[in-house]
Amino acid sequence: MSKLSPMRTVVGPGMNGPNAQLRFRMLRPTDNLRADHQVIALGARLLQAIADHVRTGAPLPADDTALVLRFLRDFVLAVHMRKEAEALWPAVAMRGDDACAGMVGELLRLHEEITTLTHSLVLFWEPIEPLSADEQRGFAETVDQVCARLARIAEIEEQCLFPACDASVPADDQLDWVQQFQQLEHERGGCQQWERSLQPLAARWPA
Repeated sequence: MSKLSPMRTVVGPGMNGPNAQLRFRMLRPTDNLRADHQVIALGARLLQAIADHVRTGAPLPADDTALVLRFLRDFVLAVHMRKEAEALWPAVAMRGDDACAGMVGELLRLHEEITTLTHSLVLFWEPIEPLSADEQRGFAETVDQVCARLARIAEIEEQCLFPACDASVPADDQLDWVQQFQQLEHERGGCQQWERSLQPLAARWPA
């Protein structure tokens, strides 16, 4: 995977003036979320590879599983989905068309399901004894469900919500999102930091 371009910092006084819209496009929050999606796709691929390994009856690789589950919990849920749920989705539901508003409802449901499934995966990751055959199947099937829902969220957003946001939500309404996103990334880690953490696993768990 190619390295992601770093997101610029905050919107300063220079945002005013004839080049304001050009500068805003360079800071566009949807571009930040698209970059997140690239790293989430990597994490989902690694998690799916581990699940396919466990599905064969192989032992759960504890350290690699722990890292990917931390990524799922600390970045996907606690950073990326908070950006979307607290900023993007409400804005598009308010300013987009009825179809977009309906899709926001689907996204909220998927978010809740991914949260519940992630908690289940953490329980599998911390077993008292090696996983039984049923538990191995349960782990793999739960991963399947998480990855399918992550892919569905990305599909809805890339095809509908991001274009709708760029077209219908005024730039002024989005300016605060840049700082909100940076604050979340500062607290829990941004996509570049997590990409660096996940890359060593890519060699052990090739596609």
